[in-house]
Amino acid sequence: MANHHIILIGFKSVGKSAIGKELSGILHKSFIDLDHQMESLYEMETHKKLSCRQIMLHHGQEYFRNLENKALQEIIHLKPSIISLGGGTPLNEANQKLIEGNLIVHIIAPRSITFERIMMKGRPAFFSPDENPLDTFNRLWDEREKVYEQFAVLKVHNNGSLKQVVDQIIEQVNK
Repeated sequence: MANHHIILIGFKSVGKSAIGKELSGILHKSFIDLDHQMESLYEMETHKKLSCRQIMLHHGQEYFRNLENKALQEIIHLKPSIISLGGGTPLNEANQKLIEGNLIVHIIAPRSITFERIMMKGRPAFFSPDENPLDTFNRLWDEREKVYEQFAVLKVHNNGSLKQVVDQIIEQVNK
């Protein structure tokens, strides 16, 4: 897998970025957070600085998903790196084609802890405003888990220490 990216997928707030940063240091590969890439691309195109949340709120989901795909197209052709995708990125068929053939790692954290982490920052922009946040979370979790399972080469549970999760991934990379 030395010539491939290690792509981290999973629901928002399961620890993809923290795991990715740790992995990149150990494996001596660049770490790319797709959300940060999108924000940079947005700023370059519009000369305005917005977070992913603000981009989604100001421009809507279709614009956001198009920007996400454009950012992924830019980074997928770079030298092999550790890439953390947004929770909804693997749902897009065009994105699925871009990431196939790489080591796709599905990061899972306990559902209740993930929901708590998400809500600490307030209702996410991708949660339905007309639905109870927990109902939206559970619906999206169930929908997305099916897609993650379909594309993941490796599945790791982030329910211990960061070191344990990273060690599990490295063990698989070195096989």
